[in-house]
Amino acid sequence: MNKIAQLISAIFQPLLFPSYGMLLLFQTGNFVYFNTQYKAYSILSVFILTAVIPFTAILILKKAKLVTSFQLEQRKERTLPYIFVILSYLATILFLYRIFMPLYVVALMVGVLISTILIMLLNLKWKVSAHLSAIGGLSAAIVVVSYRLGINPVGLLSAAFVLAGLIATSRIQLKAHTLLQTLVGFGIGFIVLVLVGSYF
Repeated sequence: MNKIAQLISAIFQPLLFPSYGMLLLFQTGNFVYFNTQYKAYSILSVFILTAVIPFTAILILKKAKLVTSFQLEQRKERTLPYIFVILSYLATILFLYRIFMPLYVVALMVGVLISTILIMLLNLKWKVSAHLSAIGGLSAAIVVVSYRLGINPVGLLSAAFVLAGLIATSRIQLKAHTLLQTLVGFGIGFIVLVLVGSYF
């Protein structure tokens, strides 16, 4: 059971969710008709900025013995990696703006940044699930994009909620978080992105 939980946690690692979001975005509405090169460039760039660079930073921190593992189980070890992630998200926001991505899509990334900052601050006293914040944010993005494009979100949103349940179960199974920590993580990701995405 633990191996399955570890696999789910790895596949749905928080750093991968911006890339998953971009892949999903380009399958909806008018985004389907965007130039193939533009889509490939956008997805690859977001992947490098939000996954490769932060992961490399964590690898360096591990080599320097500033963190003990890539999973960052220890609450006190999470602050410095979060700072690198926040800087990467800032660069991603600038990138999305520069390539003329619709403003509400840029706003969703701003929401991801804000939720990450909130989790980092909460983490100073209490460990919150970044995994659940990520799937909460993706669920909110589905709501916002569906509203903007006039798409019925029920199918996608239902799948996202089921996925959230699987991820939460895996995190609890691995004793990485309590039920409350997963619920708070999901709530932060969902509420912040809905509010920020709707505002723009």
